[in-house]
Amino acid sequence: ISKRNGINMNNLNFLNIYDNENQDERKDVLKGLNNKKQKKINSKYFYDDKGSKLFDKITRLNEYYPTKTEISILETQKKIINEYLPSAASIIEFGSGSNKKIKKFLNALKNPIEYLPIDISEKFLFENAKDFAKIFPKIKVTAICADFHQVDQLREIVSKKKKKIGFFPGSTIGNFMPEKARKLLENFSYILGNNNYLVIGVDLRKNKKIMENAYNDSEGVTAKFNINVLERLNIEHDAFFNLKEFEHNDFFNKKENRIEMHLVSKIRQSVDIHNRKIDFQKGETIHTENSYKYSKEEFSLLSEEAGFKVKKVLTDDKNFFGVFFLKVKVKKEEIK
Repeated sequence: ISKRNGINMNNLNFLNIYDNENQDERKDVLKGLNNKKQKKINSKYFYDDKGSKLFDKITRLNEYYPTKTEISILETQKKIINEYLPSAASIIEFGSGSNKKIKKFLNALKNPIEYLPIDISEKFLFENAKDFAKIFPKIKVTAICADFHQVDQLREIVSKKKKKIGFFPGSTIGNFMPEKARKLLENFSYILGNNNYLVIGVDLRKNKKIMENAYNDSEGVTAKFNINVLERLNIEHDAFFNLKEFEHNDFFNKKENRIEMHLVSKIRQSVDIHNRKIDFQKGETIHTENSYKYSKEEFSLLSEEAGFKVKKVLTDDKNFFGVFFLKVKVKKEEIK
């Protein structure tokens, strides 16, 4: 395993294995913006340091129900969490973000021995890992800067852990098209290994207005979060987006059962990026994110297809959100 910027400090260990090949990012960004059917930017580019902090702010907004609802489930159903999940386990959090949920989750478990947060935003990851290590001095912390699609490297790191619980909260799984979500779940099962667990948060379908308001808050924080992806391209990819000439838009696509976020060009314009011009018509959009909404039955079926057995589903009183306990039932020999 390549260990870059490895740092050991008491119960805290930092590993950077993220292969941030700018040339690959460049190809990915240009391919998305040149898509003739619909211009796109991969939602993973939201999460630079500024984007991660903006998203953390979004989670505290009144309109944004997923975070507070999921935290409430973790707080009020500790007994069931303790009953269904193994003791003395290593907890692997995919796309860790802030420490809000993991603290609640660990407090419900029996004697967790290690925490391995994984995130691509290095600075944000390491800051949160330090805070976590101070709060839980008896738990070993191994913070890993990586894309959780780096399955072979991540499997190598966690393979020696005896009992493993993967943690993937926040309904991040909803950002992936169902087929890609199934593939991601297969990858998680490969990383975790046979008979280990994955605890995953899933946003359930509900009233359209409630869902749309969660992605278009009255304070405009989500709009800033969306626009920030263009600012990141300006800084990191030699782009020249005029941020004032784009605006945030979200809506529920009933046919696809997903919330879509877009950036709308206010005018007809051309934007330079990597010495290429990207032309926009007035009203043309860049599709920046999907958030698929599932029924409990739909997500259970998807999980089964990906090699998991559904052991338990926890929900809130309004059935806004589900926390699924999955157990790897089939060992994946090779996931590419």
